[in-house]
Amino acid sequence: MGSHCIVVRHITQADFKAKAEVHSRTWHETYQGKLPQWLVDKITPEFALGVTRRHDPANVFVALMDGEVVGYAELANPAREPSDYPDTAELAAIYVLNRCQGLGIGRRLAQAVFDTLPTKRVVLWVFESNEKAQGFYRHMGFHPTGKTQTEDNGANPELEFANFDTAS
Repeated sequence: MGSHCIVVRHITQADFKAKAEVHSRTWHETYQGKLPQWLVDKITPEFALGVTRRHDPANVFVALMDGEVVGYAELANPAREPSDYPDTAELAAIYVLNRCQGLGIGRRLAQAVFDTLPTKRVVLWVFESNEKAQGFYRHMGFHPTGKTQTEDNGANPELEFANFDTAS
């Protein structure tokens, strides 16, 4: 691996299709064998493109490596239910293609989100089965709050992580 040109910026309409491809591919790379197959299969590039089109571009960042979209992050401000802390935003998604992990791209995406937010208080949700992501978030200063939520008939618990003391 030589040095790569890595750029993190807000998404533009020209990125939508490439971001949707990355959304679908990273979902499959991350959750194959960890989530039910019907749920993995649901996130096609077409499905992801619909999601991308519904999101405010101001809340979506893409990471490009040598000009190619290889990751993305999305934020929600304020944080969505069931998180209910005051003055708190949410890191709604962050994904990087497997072959591009370990190059600091995830950290740069997260930092771009944090730099945009008016608040320093951030929560996120991570599947209990996704231990790799939990390690990344801990490394970024997040910790589990003890709150969980389950969708899809309770089969796939998600853990809430925060970068502040939620007990106060």
